[in-house]
Amino acid sequence: MSIDWRTTDCWLMGEASVGSKIADHVKVLCDDIGVRWAGTDNEFAAAEYVATQFQLLNLQDRSVETFSLRTADCHAASLKVVTENAWRIDTRPCLFCPSIDVEARLVNVGYGMPHELKSLGNVLSGCVALIKSEYEPFTEPRLLTVRLRDLANAGVVAAVTGSPHYGRRMSHTSASDWRDDATLVPLPLVQTSREDAARLQDRAVAGARISVRVDSDLRSTTSWNTLAKLPGALIPEQSIVLGAHHDTTPDSLGANDNGAGVAVLLETARLLAGVCNAMDVHPGRTIQFVSFGAEEQGLQGSTAFVERHFGPEPKPQFMLALDELATGPIKGTVLQFPELQELIQDQLSDLNEGLQCHVLSQLDASGDMFPFARRGIPSSFLWRWRFVGRHPETAYGHSNADTPDKLRVRELKDYAGILARFLLRLSHVPSADWPENRLDINEIVKRIEAERGAVFRTM
Repeated sequence: MSIDWRTTDCWLMGEASVGSKIADHVKVLCDDIGVRWAGTDNEFAAAEYVATQFQLLNLQDRSVETFSLRTADCHAASLKVVTENAWRIDTRPCLFCPSIDVEARLVNVGYGMPHELKSLGNVLSGCVALIKSEYEPFTEPRLLTVRLRDLANAGVVAAVTGSPHYGRRMSHTSASDWRDDATLVPLPLVQTSREDAARLQDRAVAGARISVRVDSDLRSTTSWNTLAKLPGALIPEQSIVLGAHHDTTPDSLGANDNGAGVAVLLETARLLAGVCNAMDVHPGRTIQFVSFGAEEQGLQGSTAFVERHFGPEPKPQFMLALDELATGPIKGTVLQFPELQELIQDQLSDLNEGLQCHVLSQLDASGDMFPFARRGIPSSFLWRWRFVGRHPETAYGHSNADTPDKLRVRELKDYAGILARFLLRLSHVPSADWPENRLDINEIVKRIEAERGAVFRTM
C-alpha cells in the first residue's frame, strides 16, 4: 500500500482542527454524566457512551466487557479536636480508607522519616500522627506509602496529612502501592486542608487529643471496559493498542483526569476511520481502541483487560496510554522499555513536530500502561507537562475542581491529529523492521521487586 503521507497528514490535521468532536465528548462525560467513580451507574453510562461512539464510527469487534471490581464507598468522615467542638476541620479520607472511630493524642511526626520517628520513641504507640506528605528536603526521598507503613509498625492508629495546596483545596490521595493490591492501605489516612493542618500543628504541640471517624465499606461489584478495532489492511493479526480510562475519583468531574484522554481517544479513532473512508488510507496493523474502567482504583480495568486477552490472543506490538492530556502540549512519548526507542523516534521524527521519545529509568505503576508492561508488552504514555511546568489551571486532579472550563481544547485537537498521524505510520512499519519482542515476564517481575520503594523519576 503506497501512501501519500503529505496529503494524508493535511487531511488528518485539517479534520482534527475544523471537524473536532472533542468539546462535545467532554461535555457529555463531565456535564451530562458527571462523576464516574468505577462501579456506579455513571461509570456505566460513560462506558456505554464510548461504545455508542465506536458504533457510529463503524469500528469492528465492538464490545463492553465486564470485570469484577473491588471498590470502596465512604459514607462519612470527620476530624475533631476533642476540646474544640465548634471547629469543623476539613476532612477527606484517602481512597480505600478503612472505617475507624478513634480518639487519641495527636503527634506531629514531621515528614515521618526514620530519624524523626526514632526521636519520638514510644510516644507514637496508640497516637494519631500528623504527617507531611511531601518529601523531606535535602534527604533521600522516601515514599509516603513506606512512611505510613513505618508509622503503622510503630503503633500509630491513624494519620492526618495536610494538602500541599493553598486555598483549602484538597484531593483524593492514595496510600497504597499500585504494584500491589490498591485496596490495601498501611493505616487509615485522612487529608485535611493546608490551613487546617497548620492549626493542628499548634494543637499537637499542646498535646491535644483528636477524634478520627471514617465510615466506609469495601465491596465487590462490576466495572466495564469498552473496546473496538480498526482492522489492519496489511498485517491484521498484529495490533497496536490506544487506551484511556473513563472513570474518576469519587467527587470529581474528571475533565483533565481523564475526560480529556477519552475525548482524544474517540477523536483519534474518528480521524483514522475518517481517512479510511475519505482517502482509502487504512492502517497496516490493526489499531485497537480501549476505554478502561477503574484506573483510579488501582488499574483494575486495564489489569482485567490484559488478563482476559493476552495470553489467549497474541500480544500487541505496542500500547499507548492517554491520561491527563490537558496538562500541557504534546512533547512526545515515554517508553517503559528501551527496545522500541529507535523505531518510535523514527516515526515521531517523520512527523516533523519536534517530538521526542524517552525511556523511563523504572517501570511506572501509576497508569494503565503498567499492566501491559507487567505482561511483557511494550507500553508507553504520552510525554506532556504532567509533573513539571504544567498549565496551572489543570493542577486540580482528583478533586471537584477538575472541570471542563480548565481544558485548552485547541491543544487537545493537536493531540488527536498528531496521534492519528503517528499511529498510522507506526502501523505501516514492516514486520522485518520491527524488533522482536524478547521481554521476559520473569525478569520484569524481578525488576518490579527491585524497584519497590524507589521514588519515581519524572524528568
